[in-house]
Amino acid sequence: MIVRLFGVILLFGIMISPALAAPKSATDKIADAFMELDTNNSDSVSYGEYKAMVDRRARTRFRKMDANRDGAVTDAEYRAFWRQEKAKWYRLNR
Repeated sequence: MIVRLFGVILLFGIMISPALAAPKSATDKIADAFMELDTNNSDSVSYGEYKAMVDRRARTRFRKMDANRDGAVTDAEYRAFWRQEKAKWYRLNR
């Protein structure tokens, strides 16, 4: 009975201990997100892992800018993209 009670208390303690931990700072959250780029679990982010993320983001953004999907962004396409996205990214209310 005492062993079972101890087990329940221990399990309860393990379950609530993360809730008692200090909340993560903004820097901790950003660092955690950055370390998710570590695809080979080496506990470090290589240039290749970082560049893969940058390339994915660049391709996504370029696709949004290239409205007619011809592989090139004209002045008009860029201006249209910028008008649409500027409030989202820079919180401008113009």
